[in-house]
Amino acid sequence: MIPYMQDLFATVFTPVVLGRVWEGTQTTILVVFLSGLFGLLLGLASALGRMAKFLPTRIVAIAYVEFFRGTPLLVQLFIIWFGLPGLIPGFQWDTALHAGIVGMSLYAGAYFSEIIRGSFAAVPKGQMEAARVLGLSGFQDFRFIQLPQATRNAIPALGNQFISLIKDSTLVSVISVQDLLWQGQSVVSRTFRPFPVYIGIALIYLILSNIAALAVNRLEAYYNRPYRASR
Repeated sequence: MIPYMQDLFATVFTPVVLGRVWEGTQTTILVVFLSGLFGLLLGLASALGRMAKFLPTRIVAIAYVEFFRGTPLLVQLFIIWFGLPGLIPGFQWDTALHAGIVGMSLYAGAYFSEIIRGSFAAVPKGQMEAARVLGLSGFQDFRFIQLPQATRNAIPALGNQFISLIKDSTLVSVISVQDLLWQGQSVVSRTFRPFPVYIGIALIYLILSNIAALAVNRLEAYYNRPYRASR
């Protein structure tokens, strides 16, 4: 056992390897954070589009959601990374990282859209009718009545989807984004020690997921404070 551990520290747990893993972890965090942020904005816009009265807007929003929810994420990344440069003359991605963030954002936005739409649908219609009786404008109704309640309704599901996004982000390594998994595969190809490397990577993803879950729980508790205080 001791010689095995000594060999691991000599080949795997070296400053160079740990540095590469740290770089991959930073890239993974960047991809997940930006994809989650842009995906949330896309999801909100798409959800509002699906609830709009203008038919073409609803059609575009439905087509976007159905495509990105109904096709595999890996295929979407291939289309974005390999397909778009061939489809659009003169277009070329600067880096695989940009393509990965765009692909993950579009994918996340489709799922966020349905969560947000369902959260708005859960707001009792009687409250919106009361807002109109009180003379509130459509924007005031949305800002002060619908949005706060929809946000509270959406946080648990959005949090779960964001945690899934952390794990789904491993697929960007397939298009050469140098994320945590890509760096781990690079280390394995040099050390021929797949078990300790992949176990270490799994633990890092577990830590990231637990940190995200803790943040979601805190955010959920924050939005539930007024409701607990009124009991």
